[in-house]
Amino acid sequence: MKFKKRAVEIQFNWLFVLIIGAVILILFSGIIMRQKNISETSKNVFLLNNLDAIFSGSEVSQGTVNIVKIPETKIEFRCNRYSIGKLSKQLQVMNVFPPSVLEGNQLIAMTLDFSIPYRVTNLVYVTSPKYRYIFIGKDDAQMQRIMSNETYSEIYSTLGEVKYEGETKARFIFFDGPIKDGDQLSFNLKDYARMLDGDVTALNIQGSIESGTVEFFRKQQDKFRKIGASDYMGKEPLFGAVFSDNPELYGCVMDNIFEKINLVTKIYRGKVQKIRNEYSESGSRCAAFIETAYSLENINQILGASASFTPDNIGRINKAAKGLQNQNRQAQLQSCATIY
Repeated sequence: MKFKKRAVEIQFNWLFVLIIGAVILILFSGIIMRQKNISETSKNVFLLNNLDAIFSGSEVSQGTVNIVKIPETKIEFRCNRYSIGKLSKQLQVMNVFPPSVLEGNQLIAMTLDFSIPYRVTNLVYVTSPKYRYIFIGKDDAQMQRIMSNETYSEIYSTLGEVKYEGETKARFIFFDGPIKDGDQLSFNLKDYARMLDGDVTALNIQGSIESGTVEFFRKQQDKFRKIGASDYMGKEPLFGAVFSDNPELYGCVMDNIFEKINLVTKIYRGKVQKIRNEYSESGSRCAAFIETAYSLENINQILGASASFTPDNIGRINKAAKGLQNQNRQAQLQSCATIY
């Protein structure tokens, strides 16, 4: 009887030990997971807070290339917003052309000055060394030359020359190229067909360096599918379409740029009006050019057209910008105050 009682006690003790051990393991596992989540969240918050500083720092200096090491992460970009995991933040610098998803532990930020013809702002282009940019076509040389040496980019005359090199992200840039909705990836691109949808994208550029249309494509299974199109003006916004693989994201950035054009143009309009008034009141010899070199017609055209990003307004701005250049040149030749 005593033996049985003792056996029951031993079994109960072992059961109790197992239960307590399981509770302790669960408790410590929960603490570890909680600490991991806190650490991950802290890392994401830190990175989110620093991305604005990275973009802002890039925006203030034109013609620069910055390579920034970051924790291995996945950043998703939307209209004026970016997110890491469940955390998101408003993008304070509005003139940034990023891919819809940026992955890796390095970030490349490039800047170009955008003028129409007076300076409007610096445009920031964001990518990663993981992205391969493949330029195809006879007119791609001047665009490809803008790409910094830090980016993974190449130029080919035809699509048939392209060979897969083990990259995880690829973007094809065609110039009036043979690509349309539903085109199947050719046999020499079979490795790209095995990559995930969204990891292979394409851009078809139709037009001159000054203006035209860009068509956005994304690989779906083994075909290129057109996902949208947009207009552009100038090589700097066109260059932005090389990096932004999403037409909605590209259009959002262009809307922001047009708002900036409108704001800056109001300042220059005030400057021209002030010059007109001063020359008119002072009787200066430059007063003879008030209705030519200092005409408000072109600057008013730009001001009105910058109200919205449309094909018609792009044409109006380009035409007025050329006229404004001539006005400024005339003022320079006459040794009078320049517009910009």
